[in-house]
Amino acid sequence: MKKINEQSIEELNIYCDTIRKKIIQTVSKNGGHLSSNVGAVELIVAMHYVFDIENDPFIFDVSHQSYTHKLITDRWDNFDSLREFNGISGYTRPDESPYDYFVAGHSSTSISLAVGAAKAIALKKEQSTRVPIALIGDGSLSAGMVYEALNELGDRRYPVVILLNDNKMSISKPIGAISKFLSQAMAGNFYQKIKKITEQILQYLPESATYMAKKFEESLKLITPGMLFEELGVDYIGPIDGHNLESLIKAMQAAKNLKKPVIIHAQTLKGKGYEMAEGYYEKWHGVGPFDVASGEAIKNGASKNATAMYSEALLALARKYENVVGVTAAMPSGTGLSKLIQLYPNRFWDVAIAEQHAVTSMCAMAKEGFKPFITIYSTFLQRAYDQIIHDACIMNLDVVFAIDRAGIVGEDGETHQGAFDISFLSAIPNMSLMAPRDEKECMKH
Repeated sequence: MKKINEQSIEELNIYCDTIRKKIIQTVSKNGGHLSSNVGAVELIVAMHYVFDIENDPFIFDVSHQSYTHKLITDRWDNFDSLREFNGISGYTRPDESPYDYFVAGHSSTSISLAVGAAKAIALKKEQSTRVPIALIGDGSLSAGMVYEALNELGDRRYPVVILLNDNKMSISKPIGAISKFLSQAMAGNFYQKIKKITEQILQYLPESATYMAKKFEESLKLITPGMLFEELGVDYIGPIDGHNLESLIKAMQAAKNLKKPVIIHAQTLKGKGYEMAEGYYEKWHGVGPFDVASGEAIKNGASKNATAMYSEALLALARKYENVVGVTAAMPSGTGLSKLIQLYPNRFWDVAIAEQHAVTSMCAMAKEGFKPFITIYSTFLQRAYDQIIHDACIMNLDVVFAIDRAGIVGEDGETHQGAFDISFLSAIPNMSLMAPRDEKECMKH
């Protein structure tokens, strides 16, 4: 088979279809992340076309959308072992393949990793041959760590390409023909050259002319979606069609050649290629085995799980006591809070990927006399360790941490194991730990 960068666009489109079928077939048998992976096929194929996997750091945020990358590199033949014991991980793992640059299972780390890689590349004087490329989803932009990294990147101006996979249209929508024209123009070398020349000219113009030129540039940004990134010092290209390989390749080539921080905003359809999963359907994000023809889950005969028990117990408390409130961090269905958020939207919240904020905001509610239930996966609660100590336990506030997915939790690997909560929580004063043995004890306590 030809190398990716030797194939025509037509050949690459056929290759994308083949990859999609492989992912759907495998996930239907093994379970895994479906809609995010089939929605990112063209993005990752274009990454491999433009960038050099042998030299450039390929960094995947969360990395549960990296199945295409695994198939392209060296894991096609044993991909059927996805998420099985001694099989292919559902996330990137450097000990699995040299093409997996970094381990990833928690969100919003990719831009920080890219900045660190860019610093190392600069110190080793390898800028002419290496550039980090980071793929991040729009949901991960809700975490503060992203903006800490962008803050430094925009200031230091390291060459980094950030590929923003916008699959929920939560950032922006193309605003008519003018926006579409400007976005396409931004992806070309002509626009980037004009921008550079304009910046050089502005240095020599009188103050009044410079002021007017800058005002014009600012007004141009207002009708494009990239204003936030441009103001942070990161060049913006987009939004572009995340399923159009030709557009993606041109945009990535332009970004790579700029030798400065660039974000490419690509809009994709989650679940692309599997009609029943197309669109924003949470149930198709992470799935168990299912029948491809009908889309129906293959039942394993399991009884009601601990999450469902907790959800019912908390709902009963919420109905009885008006001071009961709760929060989760981007995992409403996974933690059992979906129904409570729907029934009591003023008392239960999903604050997105912001575990630190979730904990501290609930501590203030406890100070005001409410009874907060902070419902977060064990592995993600690690991200709010300082807030548990500083904002909850020092003041001995009446807060409940409902820790889901504790212990060894199946197929998602070490980044998702809740292996440390007992050790890191039992060391904190004013913290009591309890693990109900069954539904009756859960409802009682």
